[in-house]
Amino acid sequence: MNNYKNMKLSVLFLPVILFLMTSCSQKTEFSANFDNTHNRIWIGKNFWSVPLEDWRAEEGKLHCIGTVPESRVNLLTHVLSPEEGNFNLSVTIGLTKEGSAGGSAGFLVGVVDKEDPDIRAACYFGEGIKAGVNLKGYAFLQTEQVELPEGFDFSEFNISVAGNGNNLKMKVIDKAGNHIKELSLPVEEEIQGLVAVVSNLRPEGKEKPGNSTFCFDDLKLSGSKVVAQPDEAFGPVLWTMYTLSKETVKMMALLPPVGKDDNQEVSLQLKVSEEWKTVATENIDPDSRTAVFKLQNWDATKDVNYRIEYIEREKGGAETPEYYEGTIRKDPVDRPLKFGGLTCQFHFGFPYSPLVENVTKLDPDILYFSGDQIYEGNGGYPIKREPADVSIVNYLGKYYMFGWAFGDLMRDRPTICTPDDHDVFHGNLWGESGISKPGGAGSSDTRGFMQSVKMVNVVNRTQCGQLPDPYDATPIEQGMSVWYTGLTYGRVSFAIISDRIFKTGPEAVSDWEGRHDHMKEPREDLSFLDKPGVELIGKRQTEFLNDWIMDWEQADMKVLLSQTVFANVATHHGSLSNYLYGDLDSGGWPKADRDKAIRLMCKGAVFHINGDQHVPSLLQYGLENYRSGGWSFCTPAIAVIYLRWFLPDELGIPVVDRPEHGYPNTGKYEDAFGNKNYVYAIGNPGKNTVDRDSRYNHAQIRSSGFGFVTFDQKERTIVADAWRFKADVENPNPMRDQFPGWPLEISQFDNLGLGAENVLPEITITKPNQLMQIRNEKTGELAQIYRLKGNIIQPKLHSSGTFRVIIGEDGNQKEIAGLKTLKGENPKEVLVEL
Repeated sequence: MNNYKNMKLSVLFLPVILFLMTSCSQKTEFSANFDNTHNRIWIGKNFWSVPLEDWRAEEGKLHCIGTVPESRVNLLTHVLSPEEGNFNLSVTIGLTKEGSAGGSAGFLVGVVDKEDPDIRAACYFGEGIKAGVNLKGYAFLQTEQVELPEGFDFSEFNISVAGNGNNLKMKVIDKAGNHIKELSLPVEEEIQGLVAVVSNLRPEGKEKPGNSTFCFDDLKLSGSKVVAQPDEAFGPVLWTMYTLSKETVKMMALLPPVGKDDNQEVSLQLKVSEEWKTVATENIDPDSRTAVFKLQNWDATKDVNYRIEYIEREKGGAETPEYYEGTIRKDPVDRPLKFGGLTCQFHFGFPYSPLVENVTKLDPDILYFSGDQIYEGNGGYPIKREPADVSIVNYLGKYYMFGWAFGDLMRDRPTICTPDDHDVFHGNLWGESGISKPGGAGSSDTRGFMQSVKMVNVVNRTQCGQLPDPYDATPIEQGMSVWYTGLTYGRVSFAIISDRIFKTGPEAVSDWEGRHDHMKEPREDLSFLDKPGVELIGKRQTEFLNDWIMDWEQADMKVLLSQTVFANVATHHGSLSNYLYGDLDSGGWPKADRDKAIRLMCKGAVFHINGDQHVPSLLQYGLENYRSGGWSFCTPAIAVIYLRWFLPDELGIPVVDRPEHGYPNTGKYEDAFGNKNYVYAIGNPGKNTVDRDSRYNHAQIRSSGFGFVTFDQKERTIVADAWRFKADVENPNPMRDQFPGWPLEISQFDNLGLGAENVLPEITITKPNQLMQIRNEKTGELAQIYRLKGNIIQPKLHSSGTFRVIIGEDGNQKEIAGLKTLKGENPKEVLVEL
């Protein structure tokens, strides 16, 4: 386990032993006047602003330009300790624009999240003592109030708060010397936690918070109760993501919105013979605020330490180098590959500490975030759709929560990340190859993108910039970027695709009233749902998959990664009273394109990992027959906001072939679109889905968690685990910590599908573990391709006929033609010498 400064879960308070070593007479001081800070949105590494786009350093002051209630800048690196002591806090405030509903400005003091002591939780969920001035003519300290003197000048005034662990005193004075009678507030519990400057605090009672804007300057915090925590700084390099595939490293550094006068370059350094060597320098992309590095001919046989260097340059010319360190791990080709599958993170569970701790303990070799790294409400403030530059920073502020939560995991292992609908501000997305939504933003049950292509391209860059180069980087409609690609790591070959960017809008087939994507009752003839031209993954990605299925360089197994399961495995949406027969937003529609993808996957024994649905499932796809396709694992959502259930038992649907474990709502089911799905395991939430006292318990009972898959390349087995949000992964109880039906171990070759009865002769090869492809001799069509386990194989096919088999690769191949299938058994034998 790496020991970087942020590998721990960051917490508000240092260990008690440090406090015992500190005399109460010692004084820690912090001050910020922003005089040397260039004009920019990002305040600096010591602070975190919420919402990001509503704050900026400008002309030596801190400005709030938005009107979100209790918009705040949290001080990260200096906190009030739980130990005895005293402190002094002050700031100069100025009214910059009076709104129609008044407003206020001041402090939150002692900001703590009762659920989680983590400093990140305090920034978004913490509550503190309110101290400030209201434009209606009074100063307040929590419930205590005093009138401001007549003629009080709101253009510039100072608020100071002094206190100890259980008593506060506040003073207010304007630039002309007008001041209030000192306010005093006794506090029962020891004051501890963050301090934050706040615009438009929510008053006690029913009074509205107001909508004026303010600026802040000369922030000061000092005293024996103040503790410096420099490791809690966030930035200027926020986090990194990288991939390693076929001796090529792609790494992306993500930075906050620095200003145009700030340094615009970032360097990548590697540790060589105990010395740091700069190997690449890149400009920061001005829209996405990222820098991407590509290193070829990489030696993947050893771990290599890296660091990102960013040199901060102040107005006066002073330079301070800042570093963010991590490890590029060696390619784990000599042992089973551990894969972490995560999806859908609604912010009520932020920073997801129990889940992140569990993933850290399991120590995956590679991470996959399959979509919805943000939701529109994340951060506790609304989205801004336009103009494009504002929508981008609004997105970034929400997306940075993802990096803050998972950055310490991503810094030292490859990360695959793909956007989904909510990442681009959609409830559901039907991209139709990147077209703009006709009529602009509106409902999410029709085709097209609501957001500008500039904003969508930023989402693609910030989430996928570290992926291997796209298979075909040609932009789609509007100049929208693409990211579908392949990646090979640990001798597992991954195809990374989108199942929404190219998907046809449901209005192309819906002939019912109401939402186009909600099919509310069965139809005898389903052919109308598969009109010519409707697509799921599109022609371009299909071409990619056809090439990918043939590429087995450095690979023993193949896995498809997409956003959602290719089936409709949900019966109830939002609540237990909301039954929905068919959801066109699921990957079960369009069926024809879905079937085409599954047939292709069967040829290469491809396992499918996805997310999105908020209800974990493990199922085997069917085509003409049940279980004739491969397996799919829809991983649990990190923090579930919108609930789904799969409850065929409660609907009275007959049970067919329930698995041996006997869990309810499992077995063979045909969905609304005619897909034959064998549901082996389902992770339904219960009937009680609300815990108002605990955010983390709330996540637990709503089927939140994460997936974990172990690929054993030697034994060719796949083990799928589905862990709950608050699981004990070190001492697991199978009824408490994993969802019912997990874990399950299958063979790689189970993904060829069951029911194949057309048998070729037994083939023995003189060299083991060779690549084998089987083609129909008459049509030339590929029937199967995979790497053998061992050196004896008797293939079984879903179709009869005469086939040719090609054994080997890289110029050392043998071809056997004229091999005929027999039904059930085939006594013939073939020897292939390589």
